[in-house]
Amino acid sequence: MPKTSSNTPSAHRTSTARPAAAPAPLASPDRWPELLGGRTPTPVQAGAIPALLAGRDVITTARTGSGKTLAFLIPAAARGIGMRPTRGMRPEVLVVTPTRELAVQIRDVARELGMPAGRITGGITPGQTRSEAAGKGLIAGTPGRLKDLINKGELDLAGLRYVVLDEADELLSLGFLKDVGDILRAAQRATGQAHLQMAMASATFPAAIRGVAEQFMQSPERIDIAPDPQAVTPTDQDILGGATGATHLLINTTRDSVLDVTATHVRDALKAPGGCVVIFCRTKHLVKRRAEQLQALLPGELVSPLQGNMDQKKRERTMDQLREGQSRVLIATDIAGRGIDLPEVRIVIHMDVAATAEDHVHRSGRTARAGRPGVNLVLLIPEQRQLWQGIRRALPAPLHPPLTREEAQIDREIQEKQGGNRGSGQGQGRSGGVRGQTQQGGGRAQSQGRGSRDGGGREASRGSEPRGGGRSGPSGTGTGAGRVGPQPARRRR
Repeated sequence: MPKTSSNTPSAHRTSTARPAAAPAPLASPDRWPELLGGRTPTPVQAGAIPALLAGRDVITTARTGSGKTLAFLIPAAARGIGMRPTRGMRPEVLVVTPTRELAVQIRDVARELGMPAGRITGGITPGQTRSEAAGKGLIAGTPGRLKDLINKGELDLAGLRYVVLDEADELLSLGFLKDVGDILRAAQRATGQAHLQMAMASATFPAAIRGVAEQFMQSPERIDIAPDPQAVTPTDQDILGGATGATHLLINTTRDSVLDVTATHVRDALKAPGGCVVIFCRTKHLVKRRAEQLQALLPGELVSPLQGNMDQKKRERTMDQLREGQSRVLIATDIAGRGIDLPEVRIVIHMDVAATAEDHVHRSGRTARAGRPGVNLVLLIPEQRQLWQGIRRALPAPLHPPLTREEAQIDREIQEKQGGNRGSGQGQGRSGGVRGQTQQGGGRAQSQGRGSRDGGGREASRGSEPRGGGRSGPSGTGTGAGRVGPQPARRRR
């Protein structure tokens, strides 16, 4: 699985590490399809790009891998916004993302379009940050670090013309809401404009925060690419896109057997050369322990762990090993659920049930990308059946695995609860998580905290404390019933 590069940007997320040769400037913004290098625009690109070129604000909701990155970058590049080097850290385009990895990938896609682009995230020194971001027309960054540099006067937003909130469902969760709002208000003050053109992009868009998102925008145009184009989604429900091209399966197993079942499916998926497997666990502790156990069960394969406590160099080295084919097995917390693109993920294995339907959608979206086949496999132990029932109910029909008889056989006394059954890892805090919500009975009890910042602004390392399985909506449950502003931090356990 060698690393490849191209002088034309991919229609989907790209993992190219080096900037490609810049294409020639467009004679007219109307010729934006040329920036796709001969590819046919995806539905989200065909809908969002003309609207953004016309100067309108846009909210896009589409499945993972649908080309959202280029859908919000091409309108800037086609109009020459962010295409020129600047003096100091004074971007024309600002892209706010929940994770470091996503910021790096957006920077790389922008460079392929010929944009001088940098990133501002945790995990790099102040000197590296200046080297990365100074003189760049586009900056992609995580909220905490962006806000820190704005407050210090190092990041100048006076020249800003275009703002993107990527993975908006995470950015506008209560954990990030205050930072995002502070950044947008700082941009308005710096530019003297009450309104800056804005794009929001996400694979999901929870209803409880939809109104909060729209307060920063001016009559935003909604572009929803739903899994079923015939289905009409009520405005008070969550819109969930996902890996609808994958085969969705569920296997009932036990805690004692889940490792062996995982290893068997990994071996089957990797019988042919190339490709890789992504395995999801709830916590960083489970990732570390299971990586060691799977390594012993999979001699000849390099099992690569990825979780929020790893430093940036280790995380980048892990991703390089996967992209270059040195490793074909990634085991990770939900940090890998969003914004991480690997060339061919043959199977996604959920060793632990996802904490929310949104997380399940994003995990599942790692496979069956760009028209390739893929499998999304849930390994369900009896202790997680009640949680899974709530997740299943909130998923769109195209993401449902075939129903099994065992799923409904729930012993209430053995269901995992926060603080119990340490072997599952469910009682553990989310390492650098954005949110934390626990399931109580069939509903979701609020227990939300802020994204972590370890002094350097490291955030959204997204571990996996259970957050309940039900769909959150505007009824007063889930994400805080639309409460705006900073919320009390979760007590560390």
